[in-house]
Amino acid sequence: MTLQITFDLPAPSRGSRTLHLPDDVALALYNGLTNNPDVTDPQAKDFDELLASTSLLSRLITHLTLSRERHIAAADATSPHANRRAIGIAAAMQPSQLGVVLERNGRPRNRKA
Repeated sequence: MTLQITFDLPAPSRGSRTLHLPDDVALALYNGLTNNPDVTDPQAKDFDELLASTSLLSRLITHLTLSRERHIAAADATSPHANRRAIGIAAAMQPSQLGVVLERNGRPRNRKA
């Protein structure tokens, strides 16, 4: 089964886009966005359908990870005194992980250097 989801996009994209997602992927997306702790088991039984869903989820995770990193770097860039501890907590990262992400996104790992 597939579920249709319509997104009303902000500028500059404007307009709406409709996606057809497998039910379990759509439910996983919804649960993640609403902070619902339920994890959805795969509904597909066919190997090819399971691979397609796995690939879709992997691309989504990769994209969200890159987006999260850019948000982290942008939060750090708001001030030379931006609270890195708060950024790390919001990102669910240890200080060492946060340093790597900041450095990878053009921010200094250590402000004292």
